[in-house]
Amino acid sequence: MVKKHLIIVFTLFLLTGCFPSKKILEDVQLVSAVGYDYKSNNQVELNGMVAIPQRGEDVPPISQVFTATTNTSKMARALEQAESPKPFEIGRLEIALYNDRLAEKGIYDLVDTLQRDPSLGRDLYMAIVYGSTKTLLKQQYPLSETPSKYLLHLLDQNMNANIPKSNIHDFLYRYYGKGMDPNLPLLEKQGDRIRVVGTALLKDDKMVGQLKLEDSFLLKLLIEPFEKGIYEVKFKKDQFFTIQNLKSKVEYEFKDVKRSPSVDIFVNVRGRVSEAPKIPVSDPSLVEQLERAAEKAMNKRTNMIVKKLQKAKVDTIGLGDLARSRTRGFDFKQWDDQYPDIPINVKVNVEITQAGITE
Repeated sequence: MVKKHLIIVFTLFLLTGCFPSKKILEDVQLVSAVGYDYKSNNQVELNGMVAIPQRGEDVPPISQVFTATTNTSKMARALEQAESPKPFEIGRLEIALYNDRLAEKGIYDLVDTLQRDPSLGRDLYMAIVYGSTKTLLKQQYPLSETPSKYLLHLLDQNMNANIPKSNIHDFLYRYYGKGMDPNLPLLEKQGDRIRVVGTALLKDDKMVGQLKLEDSFLLKLLIEPFEKGIYEVKFKKDQFFTIQNLKSKVEYEFKDVKRSPSVDIFVNVRGRVSEAPKIPVSDPSLVEQLERAAEKAMNKRTNMIVKKLQKAKVDTIGLGDLARSRTRGFDFKQWDDQYPDIPINVKVNVEITQAGITE
């Protein structure tokens, strides 16, 4: 028994060396957001935002941006340390931003640096910014105490309703995977606000196109089921109504994948009319007309989106991966060669279950 206790004590003694040393929060600078801006073919400007706590109750923190320009993000971080009174700690990093010009050149090397850091979580948000990430991070916004918190909440609620879900885990999964391509939120600073303006389409790690916010909602319908979001539809001349998505579901049907492939995408949307000025939605005979109008508009736009993806040779929906999962002996090279010309048809079915408060 004594021998057994000695073994346990000795084992615990050895394990104490395996735990990382504790860091006192007051002794470090917690980086909550980073932004990368293009400078030249070889240099990138790294902007790290830290929130500096203030003394006193209910006193919001002050955000400070540290900047350095160099060839690698690791070296830039070292240069930033040279002007900081405390060492940086990125274990609380919540979002990484990439300037649109930089995204057109490719962002994998910068993402790879983050994914190799064991202190970072896999739910780190990523986004592409029109213009300077430094300018965006330095701005004080009345809607939130720090830019990083503003960005975090902005992306979180938009990914639930308007744009496809994406974080560093999703990006890397689609980057390394075959038959699929990444997408990222597209942001723009507008005065003292930050706006989600759409979705960036990437081929591997390079931005090759974008979709506006309204089309991002439809892209989300083609990729994943969800239960939020609003879409505006033209009914008749000078008459518009909006549908609030209560539940959506998407299914895919592949035909003759090995020889002459074709794809049918079926999207089912159950929603309610949330706004319809000049339209008597309380009239039951109009509900079917509203459903047909919504289907016509959504069918037209979703099929245009698919054609745009094919023209850019990006598989944002992940159809190649879906076809591979359903086909024995699937040939990725043949699929990639055929992808731009594959007949892909989207069929949207809309069911209006409620007509708002009037019903």
